[in-house]
Amino acid sequence: MKHLESLFDRALDAVVGMDEAGLVVAWNGAAEEMFGWPRAEAMGSSMGDLIVPPQHRDAHARGLEHYNRTGEGPVLEQRVRITALHRDRAEFPVELSIFPMSGDGGGRIFYAFIRSMAAEEAARRAQELRAREGEALLAVAQKLLEDVSLDEFTQFCLDSVCAVSGMEAGHFHVVRGRGPHARLHPTGIWHLADPRFQPVVEATSVVRFAPGEGLPGRAWQSGQLQALVDLPASCQFVRRSVFEEVGLTRAVALPVWQGGDVHGVLEFFGTSYARLDEEVLRMLQTVGSQIGVALHRKQHAEHRETLRREMSHRVGNSLSVLASIYRSCSREARTKDELDEAFLGRLVAVGQANRMAVEDASKSVALQALIEEATGILPERSRISIEAPNLSVDRDSIMPLALILNELATNALKHGSSCQDSRLAVRARFDESNENLVLEWREHRAVPLAVPPPTPERVGFGTKLMWHMVEGRLGGIFERCLDEAGFRVMLRLPRERLEAPPELAPATIHSGAADG
Repeated sequence: MKHLESLFDRALDAVVGMDEAGLVVAWNGAAEEMFGWPRAEAMGSSMGDLIVPPQHRDAHARGLEHYNRTGEGPVLEQRVRITALHRDRAEFPVELSIFPMSGDGGGRIFYAFIRSMAAEEAARRAQELRAREGEALLAVAQKLLEDVSLDEFTQFCLDSVCAVSGMEAGHFHVVRGRGPHARLHPTGIWHLADPRFQPVVEATSVVRFAPGEGLPGRAWQSGQLQALVDLPASCQFVRRSVFEEVGLTRAVALPVWQGGDVHGVLEFFGTSYARLDEEVLRMLQTVGSQIGVALHRKQHAEHRETLRREMSHRVGNSLSVLASIYRSCSREARTKDELDEAFLGRLVAVGQANRMAVEDASKSVALQALIEEATGILPERSRISIEAPNLSVDRDSIMPLALILNELATNALKHGSSCQDSRLAVRARFDESNENLVLEWREHRAVPLAVPPPTPERVGFGTKLMWHMVEGRLGGIFERCLDEAGFRVMLRLPRERLEAPPELAPATIHSGAADG
């Protein structure tokens, strides 16, 4: 037998031997490495207790007893795929073949040649996950092209991630509020694989997460995927009692980025059977990040649809504005060079105003600069006066306020060009309570009309647009008056909706062309 032991020690596969009592009698170096048991500890131990998983031990014992009694073994000298047990109690797939041989002292010894299939299984699983990942991303991309609401699209994304990852529940939190008051709010958009998980919806509906609080808050604060493999044991998971009751014990939270900030958090939950190994987490990270991009695009698509009609209106307005600018410049210019210099500068100002109105602002802008940018298209700067407090406009409010001011400036240019001596005064101040910004736009006629101008028969799109921006987007009040003395608009805008958090420095508005 010495020559067999020498041969087994040179084998690349694990070779183990077991006697008729089920005790280990052979254990080569490859077996030590594969199963984690040194030869000295393995020898004489029960093979069933050592490497056979608990669910297979009864069958192992019955098979050994049947062979000892009848001499028959259906799995002998066959290639068999099954799972084996490592010393750390982790199961892994193996392929083995068993050969009975006569022992030196009589009886039988069963030798098993065992090859680990863990690497092959991992590669197969990774390939399968990549295929499912690709299918999920393709489905999300196709859904993005369909005419569905943002809520419907978010629901589809949750369903897709749960299907590809094997998670049982999914939910989307969204960031609301600014600065120190920002919190993660539940959206009510859930994927539930089983109605018995419904209690987690109610438990989540009343919770608001600050940065770093709970699993969603940690994903928000860190900007990275966060995973928990044992919710009941985590004191930081504030909803653990409800989730444990319904059998959801594993969780993953993924931040959804919008620009440079986290816009929301996707969270997914599974039972104890849910896999959260490295491959699954990588897949969730990839799919989740792409879904975050898709959600961002869907939001922007809805935003662009809101602006679509305004852009159509703006094209016509811009042509009228440019014609008026050209007429004004041509009256003053004495040479072609003077005309080019005056007109081209104002042409850039019109493009800049349009750009500010439709692009997402990434920083706050000083109110004074915003007003000056909008009125930059008007000639006769000496007839314009602007007064504004030191206020940084929040990035979410820049677009609606720029649209309002640009619309007012455009109308002043179109309809005020015949009043050669008209003046414009823009005044902004805080009211007595300091809770509202009062912005007044007043166009004064040098010579009042003898009779009031006729009331327009219909409300134009420009007025509707300003009304929507003031009341719908900024939560303010809009008043306008046209009389013998001129035109007046009064805006009352909530300061909390308008003012940027202190940590956001005002952006500088440049007069030249936008960077590429």
